[in-house]
Amino acid sequence: MVALEEIFEVKYGVNLELNKLEKVEDGINFVSRTAKNNGVSAVVKRLDNLKPIEGGVLTVAGGGSVLETFLQPKSFYSGRDLYYLIPKIELTQQQKLYYCMAIRANKYRYSYGRQANRTLKNLLVPSVDEIPKWVEGYDVSMFDDASLPLEENNMDFPILNNQARLDEIFTVYNGIASTKIELYNDKKDKSIAFVRPASTHQRTLSGFLEKKSVEKKHIYPKGTLFVSTNGEGSHSYSYVSTMEFVPNSDVSVLIPKEDMSVEEKIYYALCITKNRYRFSYGRKPKGKRLKSLILPKISDSSESEKIVSFIRSLPFSSSL
Repeated sequence: MVALEEIFEVKYGVNLELNKLEKVEDGINFVSRTAKNNGVSAVVKRLDNLKPIEGGVLTVAGGGSVLETFLQPKSFYSGRDLYYLIPKIELTQQQKLYYCMAIRANKYRYSYGRQANRTLKNLLVPSVDEIPKWVEGYDVSMFDDASLPLEENNMDFPILNNQARLDEIFTVYNGIASTKIELYNDKKDKSIAFVRPASTHQRTLSGFLEKKSVEKKHIYPKGTLFVSTNGEGSHSYSYVSTMEFVPNSDVSVLIPKEDMSVEEKIYYALCITKNRYRFSYGRKPKGKRLKSLILPKISDSSESEKIVSFIRSLPFSSSL
């Protein structure tokens, strides 16, 4: 393990404010402290008196979504409390992405409002010699078109004719308590993801636990629909899992009572998330409240086809 500054020059960004910039369709990426969209929160007009930061560097959030780290493929401007890392030695794209993961794995050190400003350069990460061999052989080109839709359709959100209670469409199962569970930051052999409530799919991963430490009935496969049932900023967000997982007690799993495609599950995840406004001021979508949610009900194959086409027309659906 070595200090981050031994591998990268740690520099503070240009500290711009988005509300003072002009948004355009074809301009310069504006990278902020967000955990979404590779850190890019807008595309803005280039400033005559300010040169953008060159692409190929890593950006690290010093505050907000602390230690959210991304490789920026294009030149960009940066918002407040954002650092960028220039490699001191030549690194491949795979190695840079590995260091994004290594830096992000230290997020737990900055809970309860702590920011990663003075301490960032001293953060310990694996030396280049310690990078696993599989990293260099990883084919990152498979994600080149991930942001594209699977189908080029201009469709509105499907409105169905019939409605039903959530528990008429799904069987609801609750997760397990996290007490007495030993979690690991990194995936190991025969370990499994442990999922928690979160406002983004990425942040639902709480850690990994030994698969044999939980009963099989609490283990759910990839492609399972689940919903966050607690957390002021996390409740009601619903997702379709991308890996096998175990949910914690603030997550409910929804198993369709009839066969359902991945696209249909994503549609229902969107519908459930749109009910967030019903559960403000301490009311949470737990138990009867979750089961009594009124959702669109797919009644025939034509409605199913409409939903599948809509989901496939969304950005990033090519990765389904």
